[in-house]
Amino acid sequence: MIRDGTVSELGSIRELLIAANDYPYDIGIVSDQKVFGRGVSGAPHVRVFEDRIAICGVAVTCGRYLRILAVDREHRGRGIGTALLDDSGATAIAAEPGNYFTPGVLDPAFFLKRGYREIGRTWNLHAEIRDSYESRNSNPESRISMLTFIERHFGAAWRFEAERAAIAHYVPDVGFAVAEANNKGLGTFGPMGIGRKHRGRGVGRQLLLACLADLRRLGYTRAVIPWAASIDFYRRACGAEPAHELVALGKSL
Repeated sequence: MIRDGTVSELGSIRELLIAANDYPYDIGIVSDQKVFGRGVSGAPHVRVFEDRIAICGVAVTCGRYLRILAVDREHRGRGIGTALLDDSGATAIAAEPGNYFTPGVLDPAFFLKRGYREIGRTWNLHAEIRDSYESRNSNPESRISMLTFIERHFGAAWRFEAERAAIAHYVPDVGFAVAEANNKGLGTFGPMGIGRKHRGRGVGRQLLLACLADLRRLGYTRAVIPWAASIDFYRRACGAEPAHELVALGKSL
């Protein structure tokens, strides 16, 4: 039976996600964000598959995006994932603006067989954080100016994400970078944006290294750089290397 999931069931859903996780990141740490956390489109829609009072599958959508689809390993091959996917009505298997676990899927075969098509590929990079990185000072007043700058130059989705960032650095009217915004608890960097007329001057590298220094201060030794648009930039700036290629998929109703 497919029904709505409730906040009171988060513990059971978290256990399912941890056991069913096929991704190289700890979904248990971010399960509250991924299951019931808001996205740019508002509150998510959580649907669970219940078999004899036990939850053995879950699908989370927000707007048109499928945020999570997980089935207990012992219950796979019984059509539960297909039923949850059909029930979700999702037309995008890709990074939901503001709240995503990964920007796509590692293996698209399941979705390709069910009428979705590949619409893009991207990489998650990993960067070892060096002790030598130095942080830049930020202040609360600059956070408000930064959010206004982000929305004006990069849109509401990035502002939504940056609002929740534990780490933020901003050069007024030039550029910004944040970390520990989406997937808080995994050492994730981004988003980062530099105004067009200021690009190519090294500002992005300075902001990146400042964020990495703060991640190190919080105890992280590795940063995850998701949805990397420029692998060469990150490789030169901090030695980041591609870790996982992820596929985004879409479907027309």
